[in-house]
Amino acid sequence: MRVMMAGGGTGGHVYPAVAILDELRRADPTVEVVYVGTRRGIESRVLRTRPWVRFLPIHARGRRPGTRFDRLRVAFWLAVGLVETAMALLRFRPHVVVGVGGYSSFPPVLLGALAGFVLPIRTVIHEQNAVAGLANRWLSRFVDLVLISYPTSREQFPRARRVVTTGNPIRDEFLRQERAEAGYRMFGLDPRKRTVLVFGGSNGSSDLTEEVLSGTRELSRRQEVQVLLVTGSEAAAEEARRRLAKDGIVNAVVVPYIEQMAVAFAIADLIVSRAGATTLAEITGCGKPAILVPWRGATDDHQLENARVLEREEACRLASDEIMVRHELVRLVLDVVRDEAALARLGRNAHRMGQRQAGPLIRSEIQGLVRGAGA
Repeated sequence: MRVMMAGGGTGGHVYPAVAILDELRRADPTVEVVYVGTRRGIESRVLRTRPWVRFLPIHARGRRPGTRFDRLRVAFWLAVGLVETAMALLRFRPHVVVGVGGYSSFPPVLLGALAGFVLPIRTVIHEQNAVAGLANRWLSRFVDLVLISYPTSREQFPRARRVVTTGNPIRDEFLRQERAEAGYRMFGLDPRKRTVLVFGGSNGSSDLTEEVLSGTRELSRRQEVQVLLVTGSEAAAEEARRRLAKDGIVNAVVVPYIEQMAVAFAIADLIVSRAGATTLAEITGCGKPAILVPWRGATDDHQLENARVLEREEACRLASDEIMVRHELVRLVLDVVRDEAALARLGRNAHRMGQRQAGPLIRSEIQGLVRGAGA
């Protein structure tokens, strides 16, 4: 089977795509894969660990409202991306094109759907969030299959031919990784202390980093708790280390990025993060207690909607706007992490919501679609 995967830009799109590809290859080691994305997205870095995936960069740009000639700029790069994708489709002749969202998914999925009228090419899109992205909403009327993570998202695709709820796939290492002393040593942490993992997605979060740094007084009083802070860049990490050292904080470790995030999840007693769909799938898949701080700049406020899905099931604590305005996130974190009953309840409810079979379900749907096309 030949698969063209398209989309990316952020980890929220790339990591589900990688999980789907890993599942397809587990079922069929002979599968051929081309990944269409951009050099500027994290896909170019993540895919280096999977040499069996051929990376094909195209030129694509998202909208930047308020920018002069924005629509003209987007239209120009869309045209370039369509030409580049058309050439790739002719050379690779995929059996299926799978889009995971983001502006780089638009040209391959659209052209794949149009080519499907005359060639045995099938098209699939996967929506990770509770609120569907613009590219996926628009493409849903043309593709053969729409896969969604939350049942409530179904109504957002009224013109889709077929919609199936599968959940959001996570990489297999998250399900296999166990808590071990080697994990603590990897980050220079103490296995005797309770560990709080703080991160803001693949690009980091200056707001979450600042919240930790503004709570050093509380941290210094709670030496039985340690924080693993992920900043998203080396410059931000260096600045955070400097400020922590100045305040004499020894129970916080700062890193710019974590390649082996499954190890960090395994040793974490509490996770503090944004509410991107992939992060929530990893939290629920691993059954981890979490405090969620949705990024309010997300399109259609979809991170808040993602978080509310968990909050309704008492599977997370949602940091209110008031807590953030008052810079009391660290105080909330310390209150929760010392409450064993709260941690157990949050983790239990998160685990109940976890969709650990999302990968196999998606693989089965894709394989069935390709077989139906006679490929």
